[in-house]
Amino acid sequence: MSKVNLNAHSVLRGGRLWSLLLGSLLTANASLVSAACVVDNDERIELNISPETQSWGDYNGNRLITASRVYKCEQDVGRYLMLSLGATQWSDSTDVKDTYMFDTYEPPNCSINNSRSFAAYTPERTKANFSRQYKFIRSCFDLRVVDVGGAQIIAKEDQDYCKIERTSDGAVILRGDMCFLKIRAQSNFAVQPILKDKCADPEYLRSIGVQAQDIYANLNILTTGDDSGYSEDVDNIGSRAMHVSITPNSKLLNLSENYGTSVPRFTTSYNINADWGDLKIHTDFENKTEIGLSFFVANMTNEKCLGGECSSSSNFTQPFVGQVELFKLSNGRPPKLVEEWWDGGLVPPNWQGFVKGIQYRVPDKVVEAGGRYRMVATFQDPTDDYAIFLNGLRQMLLRMYDVDGATVGIDTLPAISTLSTLGAIPGFNGTRVLNQNNQSVDLSQTLKGLEEIIASTVWPPYYESICDNEKCTKFAKRKFHQRLVLEFTVEKPEIGDDEVKIKDVRMQKISPVFDSYPMQKSEFIKLQCGG
Repeated sequence: MSKVNLNAHSVLRGGRLWSLLLGSLLTANASLVSAACVVDNDERIELNISPETQSWGDYNGNRLITASRVYKCEQDVGRYLMLSLGATQWSDSTDVKDTYMFDTYEPPNCSINNSRSFAAYTPERTKANFSRQYKFIRSCFDLRVVDVGGAQIIAKEDQDYCKIERTSDGAVILRGDMCFLKIRAQSNFAVQPILKDKCADPEYLRSIGVQAQDIYANLNILTTGDDSGYSEDVDNIGSRAMHVSITPNSKLLNLSENYGTSVPRFTTSYNINADWGDLKIHTDFENKTEIGLSFFVANMTNEKCLGGECSSSSNFTQPFVGQVELFKLSNGRPPKLVEEWWDGGLVPPNWQGFVKGIQYRVPDKVVEAGGRYRMVATFQDPTDDYAIFLNGLRQMLLRMYDVDGATVGIDTLPAISTLSTLGAIPGFNGTRVLNQNNQSVDLSQTLKGLEEIIASTVWPPYYESICDNEKCTKFAKRKFHQRLVLEFTVEKPEIGDDEVKIKDVRMQKISPVFDSYPMQKSEFIKLQCGG
C-alpha cells in the first residue's frame, strides 16, 4: 500500500495553525477517480548518477526522462491540477509506504520486543536518510509542464509553495513542494521531471548534504477545488514512481565491475541482518494451504568517509531472498520434506522493519492438526537467490491461466516482458500471492507488483562480502550467510476460521557474521510503538 501524505505539513498564519490539505490521506495505488482527467504514465523513472565521472542517465545510458500526459480534462474544467514530486518512505513493513511532499517524516518511537539478534531500534538513521532524499529531490529536480496543444497555461505566479518560471505561453518550469495549474477544457499537459546537471557534481552534492545513496520519490498528480493548498476537495488521478541511485566513489566503497560510464555500478558489501517475523498459515485441511512469512530485518551499517565524502552500503536497497523448506517431524523418523519455495523481498535503505514475503499457496493439504513441523529458511548468495526467486516467478506467470475464476492470458500482464531478464527489480510491494501447481495468483496484487518492475542486467551485483559493521566474511568461503530455523505444532482452528494457530514455538539462528542463538523456546519479534 502506498499513500500520499498531504497533511504532514502545517503553517502558522495570522496566529492560526492551518493544516495543509487537512484530512487528505490518499491511497495512491487504489482505484483512481473516474470521470476526471486521464493520466498516461510510462514505466517508473530509473536513473543512475555517478559523481565520480560526473555523468548521469537511465540504466541504458540515456539522458532523457519521458513525460507523463494529462488530458481529456473536460469534466474538470475550473478545477486545478496539483503536481508534487514527493519523497518516499516505508513504514515498519515493506508493504506500506508513504509519499511526503515536505520534509516532515517522523519515524515512530518503537522498541523491539522478543529480540534475539537486534540490540535496538535506531530510527534516527532512517530519519536522516529521508531528509537527504528530500533535499536531493527539491534541489535537483524541476517539473517542466508543456501544453501539447499549444494552449496557454494559466497559473498564479505567487504560490506559497511553488516558484513558476514561464518559458512561453504554453510552457512553465515548476519548482517547489506542490504547484497548481488551472484546468481548461482544451488542457493537454505533458509533465516532465528535469534533472539538473549540477547534481552529478560531487562538490554540489556535498554542499547540500546528500550522500551517495538510493533516492525514492513519487510524482503525484491530483486535481483540487482551488489553488490555496488548503482545499479538502482533492482527487488523486495518477502517480509515477522514481528511483535514483547515486554511485559512491570507488575509493570509498567497493563497487561492481566497471563497464563504462553508461553502466551503473553498485556496492558489493552486503549487510542485511535478519530474524523470524511472523508466520501465518491458512488452510481448510483438505485441498488448499496458504503460508505467509515475514522476516524482521535491518539494513544498517557504519558510514565510511573519505575527503569529506561519506556513504555506507546500507544507503542502498539490498535483496533479501532465501530458500524456505517445510518439514514434518515424527518421532524416530527423519524429517519429511513437505514443501519448498524461495521467499523474501527487498530491504529499503537505512531501515529496520518487516519484509513481507509472498503469500505462498499450495492447492493441497500441507499441515495437519496436531502435527509438529520445522521450517528452515537458508540465505546463501543474495544475487543467486534473488535470480532463482525471479525466475520461478517468471515461470509461474508465463504458465498462468486461471486467476480468481477468470481466464487470463499473458497479454493481460503488460509488464511481463520485463521479467525476461533475471535482473528485473520488482517494487517493494512485490507479487504477494502465488500458487505452485495451477499457477493461480491474485491478479490485482500481481499487477500491483508488476507496476514498478524494471529491466536491469546489472542489479543486484554479485556481493563479495557480508558485513556486520567492521566484521566481514567473503561469500565464497561460506555455504550460507544466515539460516533461520523454526519449529511449531499446529492446532486445529476454530469453526469458521481457516487461520491455523501454532504453539510450542522454538527458534534458532545460525550465521558466520551476525549474532547467532541456539534452538530455544521463543516468540516472534514485534515492534512496540507509541509513547
